[in-house]
Order: sequence, then structure tokens, then C-alpha cells
Amino acid sequence: MLAGSDLPPPAGFLWVVLGVVLLTLLIGFAIPLLWGLQSEHGPGRVLTTCLGSGAGLGVLIGVLVTLMNRDEATSSTPGVAAYAIWLGVLLFMGGVNGTFVGGVTVLARPKD
Repeated sequence: MLAGSDLPPPAGFLWVVLGVVLLTLLIGFAIPLLWGLQSEHGPGRVLTTCLGSGAGLGVLIGVLVTLMNRDEATSSTPGVAAYAIWLGVLLFMGGVNGTFVGGVTVLARPKD
């Protein structure tokens, strides 16, 4: 992720690394809970739970990034449509990533 020409790393890179570490820990803690959910309700429930969680986290990250950068000087101020597209893309991609994590979790569950 960090190219050799990016030394010292930009401040934004450190936020990305911190976010990746936090999301990885969150997924790690969620896996045993998801396996329990799979035992009780089946793999479909794990996939829908991960889809909703991923979509929700995508929107949350989008809102946080938007709020953190709202005072940044730009050549033009984004309108409501631009923000809606931004949040829609993150909602969709969060759902895709969440479903992928759910699928891997279902496949990685140890057999009883």
C-alpha cells in the first residue's frame, strides 16, 4: 500500500491503515458469532447479516469521511447529488465486501 516514494507517509495513509486494522479486528471478533448464527439459522442468515453490516459500515465510513473533509478547500463545493452518489457507492461496495466476508466465513467454518 505504501509506495517507496511516499516517505514519509501522508497523514491520510495512516488513517487508512488504522481503519483497516480496526475493521480486521472487528471481523475477527465477529467470526465466532457468525459461526454460531450459522449453526442456529443456516448460511443464508450469515450472508444477509454480513450484507447488512457491510452496507451499514460503508455508509458510516462515507459519512465520517465526508464530515472530516467538509472544511477542505476545493475548486467546487459538491452538491447533494454528489454526496448521494458517494454514499450510494460506499453502501453498495460495503454490501459486496460484507457478503464476500460472509461467504468466506461460511466456507471456513469447521465441520461439527
